[in-house]
Amino acid sequence: MNRQSLLRRLAAAAGSATLSSVAAGDAAAQAPDVLVTVFAAKYVVNGRVVDDIGALERAVASMSPGAVRLHACGEGTARAQMAAAHSLRDRYLELRVLDEAAPQCRAASAAARATAVMHRSGERPYGIDDEAVARWWYAMMP
Repeated sequence: MNRQSLLRRLAAAAGSATLSSVAAGDAAAQAPDVLVTVFAAKYVVNGRVVDDIGALERAVASMSPGAVRLHACGEGTARAQMAAAHSLRDRYLELRVLDEAAPQCRAASAAARATAVMHRSGERPYGIDDEAVARWWYAMMP
């Protein structure tokens, strides 16, 4: 089964899949949520475009969110969505798979197109340890 179908199956099975960790606790109920819009090769966090999983972690951590909403937009987003969930697994997460025509996706897509991202070689988003992400996901979803 490919990553995209796994992610879609997960989202379909749970509607709006919600993963929580023990560490989230009461802090999640008090702090504001952060929305991360996930595209195949980049993330948009509060209008800021990042194309590196480490930069995503730092951007989210700097906001001290109660929860992180990961909205995957369009085809080919499974790798980026799964990596973001793995990277932010110590936070309360809400995962959604949206059509790229959804309003949330269109707004973030406009911000992503308007912001140039530094080009490096390799598969984007950068910094993803695909093996670690796959092990974590398969442990979570046996």
